[in-house]
Parts: sequence; C-alpha cells; structure tokens
Amino acid sequence: MKQVLKQEFSHLHWTEKMEIICLTAMLMAIPVDAGLSLFLTSCWFLSVVLKNSFLKRWSFFAWHQDKSYPYNKNAYMLTPMMLYWLAYLTSMLWTENQSAGWVEVGQNAWFFAIPLTCLCNDFRQISQRLLRAMLWLFVLTLTVVFFYLLAKAIITTNQSSSIFLKSGLNVFHNYIHYTYSTLYIASGLAFLYTEFIGKERLSRGILALLVFCACCMVAFVFLLNSRAGILYLILLSLMCILHTFFIRKKYCVGIVSLIALLALVAVLHYTLPEELHRFSNTTSEITHGDMSDARFQIMNNTWIVVKNHPLTGVGAGDRMDSLVPYYGTLDDVYCPHNQFLDTWLATGVLGMLLLWIMLLLPTVIAYKKKQVLPVMINIMLIVGLMVESMLERQMGVVFMTVINVYYLLLFDSKHTS
Repeated sequence: MKQVLKQEFSHLHWTEKMEIICLTAMLMAIPVDAGLSLFLTSCWFLSVVLKNSFLKRWSFFAWHQDKSYPYNKNAYMLTPMMLYWLAYLTSMLWTENQSAGWVEVGQNAWFFAIPLTCLCNDFRQISQRLLRAMLWLFVLTLTVVFFYLLAKAIITTNQSSSIFLKSGLNVFHNYIHYTYSTLYIASGLAFLYTEFIGKERLSRGILALLVFCACCMVAFVFLLNSRAGILYLILLSLMCILHTFFIRKKYCVGIVSLIALLALVAVLHYTLPEELHRFSNTTSEITHGDMSDARFQIMNNTWIVVKNHPLTGVGAGDRMDSLVPYYGTLDDVYCPHNQFLDTWLATGVLGMLLLWIMLLLPTVIAYKKKQVLPVMINIMLIVGLMVESMLERQMGVVFMTVINVYYLLLFDSKHTS
C-alpha cells in the first residue's frame, strides 16, 4: 500500500495531494469521532478551493478549460441531498421553536455543502488504485479501533473470561453509539467482499489481511451486542451469497464462504451465547411481526402526528415538541427511531420523498454500472434508517455524505477497471 501511495503521489500538484489526504482522513476518522471527521471535511473544502484556484479546475457547469476531459455527470446524483437540506430550511417558515429548528438546519447543512463541493470538483487525480487504498485504510482503521477497545476492556477487568466479555460490551457501548458503529463495520465488510470477489487476483499477503480484518469486524459486531448490527450481518451475508452464486456464478467461492460463515457462527455460539440468543430473538421478531418492542410504540406515536400534518410536517424545530402529548414532558420524549417518519414529521412528504431519492438514485446508478459496493451499503443503510433516526446525529449525517463522495469515485469511468 505504501508503494501504491508513493507512485500515485509522485506526479501530483501539492494541492491535489492535500485534497487526497483530507478526503482519506475524512473516511478514516468516521469510526473514531464524527466531530473530527467534520473538521477534516472542512479541510477538504479548503483543499478543493485551493486546487481549483491554482489549477483552474472549477467543474460546476463544466467550467474547467480542458474540454477533452468531460465533467463527471454522476455528481448530479447528489442534487437530492441539496434539496433535502432546503426542505429543512424551508420548514423554518412554520416552525415555532426557532432555536431547535436552526440546530436541525445546521446539522443537516452538510447535505448541501458536500454535494456543492463535489459539483465544483473533478477528482481527476484519484485513480482506481488510489481509491482502493483509501477504502483499505478505512477498513484498517476499524480493525485498529476494535483492538484498542478490546485492549481497553482487558486492562479494565481482572475477572474471568466470561465476565470479561460482558465488561468489554460495556466499554464498547460507552465509546460510540453501536448502531452507527455496526453500520461502519458492515460497510467495511462489504468492501472486503468486493475485494475478495473482484477481478484482480489478490496476493497471499493481501488475502490473509482480508480474512483477518473480516474476522475482527464480525467479532466486533457481536461484541457490540447490537440488534442493528446483527441485522446488517444477516443482510450482508445474504447479499454476498446471492451475488456470488447468481451474478458472479462463482459456486465454489460461494460454498466456501457459506461454510466459513456457518463455522464462525458455531464458534460464536460457544463463546458468546447471549449475543447469539439476541440474534435468534431478532429474526423471530421480524418473522412473526412482533410489535411489542418499544421502538414500534415510538414509531406509532410519530405516525399519529404525521397523519395530522402529512403535507408540510410540523417544522424542523417542532418535531420533538409535537410528540409531548404522548409522553408527558419533553424530557420523556423519544426520537421517532425511524428516519423516514422523522423527516416526514419535520419537513412533510416532500422531505421524505427526497430522502428516498437520496438513497435509491445512487443504488440504481450502481446497479447499472455493476458496482455492488454502493448497492450493499445503501440497502443496509435503508434498513438502519427504518429502525433509527440516524440523520439526527452528526455521525449519521457525516457517514451518509462522505460515503456518497466515494460512490462518485466508484461510478466515474476513470476509476473503474
């Protein structure tokens, strides 16, 4: 990887190097701290402005001078993101709680700023090799975070191994919200799958690293004890097996992968029985449509308010206040735990439809371009948004915007093999 980075950087202008470093750091920082990733995103904005100023590469409306290099039209898939933010901004016209509303608008401002930056950028200096290296660094960051937390759990307990695992779960929970962490991990696993199944033959060293990182991240999900993480693993496993058998038609690889998955579950059955029991409970709830879970009750209360304000919603600042009659006080109010309902509640039906377009448009483009990674990540993201108001936290907003920048790089013909 060091050799790849050295070769790729050798011929680049210093402003291009600055942009690549910031763009890579944005993705690597997400599993560690969303605030740090936002800071690095701001650095990326600055690097793009400097690059475009020095090299005259303003791509918005094809303003760049090199006509032999066509502007990447796929950048317009980010337009629904900008409209989504404008829906939140417009809802301020009927929001009573202005202070809370401006917090929501500011938090979602990245849905406007990052697409605008992409529209003004051409990414011409980022090759396929460099893109793969950047995604590998994201996976390695997740692996390092896993071992850091594992070491922290070992240091903070002197009890037996079975108690140690429970202590480790508490450490993980206190570190970062597990719903978001498991989405990052599942995205890393999806990338490793595309590497494993890709056209390029992997060396033994890279293959060993791939297997090692994949095992660490699967164990990471189980140690986090997250139902969302378990659902992501179920979805990802099914998508990988279906893609291997029916799209790539690599039957031997599919069978070996299935056996490896079953072996891993068998090992975890003896080492983490509580987590496996949680796994079976989750699948049972989905199969039988169990509505006793508290999240279903929370979503039902949100739906009642949405039905009373279906077109415009209650406004970005009044989304939580509107639920008070069902909980008693504002301190007792739970967020809707469903981003589609939450967006509908805040901005009306238009915002909710824009959210669906934000998710489905890159998925459709990826399907047409035979890029499986965005399809897998977006399917898992849709599931996550159905059980969590993920875009009401910085760590959700930053991930969704940054990962779409990487979708652009994958969709660009310059970066595909």
